[in-house]
Amino acid sequence: MLRSPDQLRRMHIFLPMVGIWAHLLFLQTAAQPCDPLTQYMKNGQCCQMCGPGTSMLMSSTCQEPECRICGDAEYQDKYTSEQKCQRQPYCDPNNNFRPPDNVLTKKTICMCKEGFHCSAEACITCVPHTPCNSGYGVKSEGNHLRDTVCEKCPKGTFSNEISLSGVCMKWTECGNGQRERQSGTDISDTICEETKRNHTLLISISVISAILVLVIAAVILCRKYGQRDARGNLKGCVESCIDEKVHLTGHKPITQPTDNEEEFMSPEMQSSQEESSLRTPVENEDEPSQEMSSDMGQRLTENGNFVTQENGKTYILSRQESQTHTVTD
Repeated sequence: MLRSPDQLRRMHIFLPMVGIWAHLLFLQTAAQPCDPLTQYMKNGQCCQMCGPGTSMLMSSTCQEPECRICGDAEYQDKYTSEQKCQRQPYCDPNNNFRPPDNVLTKKTICMCKEGFHCSAEACITCVPHTPCNSGYGVKSEGNHLRDTVCEKCPKGTFSNEISLSGVCMKWTECGNGQRERQSGTDISDTICEETKRNHTLLISISVISAILVLVIAAVILCRKYGQRDARGNLKGCVESCIDEKVHLTGHKPITQPTDNEEEFMSPEMQSSQEESSLRTPVENEDEPSQEMSSDMGQRLTENGNFVTQENGKTYILSRQESQTHTVTD
């Protein structure tokens, strides 16, 4: 079957394109079996890689690789066919870095010690955090990457210390019965004190309490030591308490010595006792006795004369007449 020149020309163009498509399809089909994470291509075969934290030895085969665990200060963070692990960065303690954890499966990040932060974005060395002075509070504490952030204590708050973590505290509010002795500042708290009224009230309560205690004690003593007279009435509390006080203090009333006591008295004491018993009170002759005035029913005037009554009549006697009248009666 003869073909026209146009048909032959189209066939020459189409056949090369079919060959290119077939070659691309073959390459795509050959690459599909390999896992890009755990396998690698070698001599047209998919070979196994060593896992994270290890490296591959030279004696490894394609399907059975020999892996070596990474050493100190080394790491491998993915599957690999490399024959050595990667070096960990060095965290110099002299630059205020803390000791690294040295995890085999990831790269170590050098961290500053507590109280320090990186001096620059590259974090080559660490510098201490800046503390907040008195009158300032910590807005945000420093960490590995940044310094402490301080803020001025607003009205009504204070801070009286230099601190890396202290915040501004509120002033103390004086309660009932208190007054403000000293106002708060940004570096000191409010000072409160009791009012004078409260002092007076406390003193009054103390005095009243003391009086009540004394009264209760007196009542207890009176009930304990008081006596009843023949009529059945309770003797005066004050009298009983006085008697009890005399009894407790050891003072005895003065009485005449008994016969037994006289035997033990010295001669000097006996003579003194006899002299005192022989003494008689001396009466003032110018002054009338109480017995005379009471017997006659007389009374004195402002001038010292006696007034007497007889048969319903009142007579004023002179001092001499009254004495004579009294003696004759």
